[in-house]
Amino acid sequence: MTGGRADRAALADEVRSLVADVNRLAPTNDAVAEARSLVAAARQALDGPERRRWYEVPLAEIDAEVEARLRAEAFDHSLFRGPANPLAPPLVVTTEVDDDGWYVVGSVRLDRSREGPPERLHGGYLAGLFDDVLSGVPSLVEMGPTVTARLAIRFREATPLDVALRFEARVVRHSGRRLVARARCLTAAADGSAVTDGAQVTAEAEALFVAVPARAQEAGFGEDR
Repeated sequence: MTGGRADRAALADEVRSLVADVNRLAPTNDAVAEARSLVAAARQALDGPERRRWYEVPLAEIDAEVEARLRAEAFDHSLFRGPANPLAPPLVVTTEVDDDGWYVVGSVRLDRSREGPPERLHGGYLAGLFDDVLSGVPSLVEMGPTVTARLAIRFREATPLDVALRFEARVVRHSGRRLVARARCLTAAADGSAVTDGAQVTAEAEALFVAVPARAQEAGFGEDR
């Protein structure tokens, strides 16, 4: 990660920690007032031109260098994975292979800022994580840009906070422009690896993806998530 990207990621980490502290601590009124003043000063320090997103840049302006920058920015500001997006946990998504073939793996640890039931993850946020992890499955079959047409979730157990979670997603069926994928969320080892003994599957999901023509494809961006 280049210097500028690293600085943005470090800034996002600080904001994530601030959000966690706002949700975790019970400071005095004076401390809240001081923190508010400091945050306002930080916002003023960030004043600058608005960043253009990849789909706002005319195709005529996109050469190899610009494309690389836009790719990096699109990833860095991703809602769930982006290291420069303070709203992202961030979720780390990779691929692994076993006897059944390649599959997508997501690893994340979440604090009380995503709490729903007491000490448990909010179900709506879990749905978003499933959608993001599952969105990587079409790339396993080089399907190109897709959109989620349907997402169904079965909540088996309440998903705990402050533990390592692991998502595993696989292709179920692929025919033409349609692909069905399934995923599960389970508690994991501290390093995010699979736990064979005592692993708790907290939820399962199934998604239907449909391939769509997209400007990202025209510009050579491929998958737009």
